Amino acid sequence: MAETGKVQGRKLLALFEYLIEKQVIISMHIEGTDFERLTCVTGLKASPTGGRLLCIDRPAGFVDQAAKVGDVVLKFNFNGPDRLEYIFTTRGVRHQGRELETPLPEVVERIQRRKDFRMETPPGVRLLVKQDKLHAILDLINVSLGGAFTVLRKHNLKNLQGSLFKEGQPIVNAGILVPAGKDYDEQVIIIQKAEVRRIEHDKPNNRYRYAFQFTALDSRERHKLTQAIYHFQRQFLKRR
Repeated sequence: MAETGKVQGRKLLALFEYLIEKQVIISMHIEGTDFERLTCVTGLKASPTGGRLLCIDRPAGFVDQAAKVGDVVLKFNFNGPDRLEYIFTTRGVRHQGRELETPLPEVVERIQRRKDFRMETPPGVRLLVKQDKLHAILDLINVSLGGAFTVLRKHNLKNLQGSLFKEGQPIVNAGILVPAGKDYDEQVIIIQKAEVRRIEHDKPNNRYRYAFQFTALDSRERHKLTQAIYHFQRQFLKRR
């Protein structure tokens, strides 16, 4: 099991000042719903009733989802300056234009394990798979150095019934296609080995989503993927 540590007091304030200064991407989940989005902390301010409030960039769709649960409990996680995972929970939220205000937590938990943070990918980023006679293209939903979550776009198999892949299936030499952006060229990142870890079936739209774990990635391709994730993060911040 992973050990935990608590961050509080002055160290807690310093941690949130770091999040604000570096515009660190954090994941926010509304408890009791399946709503989870990436966002960032934009500031700290005094609360009219005492204490401090976190100002958070409001993700699209938040208002409708929050209205379904009444007393809103928000759960957050992010990678800290030491690249360890940090988590905290707040209760209650106010809307102020494009921002959310929620009470500053008294404690943030630090999980003593390293976690590859998932980053949403812009449109056009795809996973290309060639296995024997199979050719498949999947759109990336999010990606990290440890894996990717995808949705099947198209394949070349005729009369396929059910899922294209099986859980636990190994994938060799897949490629992540990153289209050119304003400040970088198109590139293909080779994933030497991957494994299908989870399969989801969107029955209303009859689409399959697949979570892949990267099990072998050489240093050059890992560097390319790291740089691509940085590009995705900059694009995310520009859309705020």
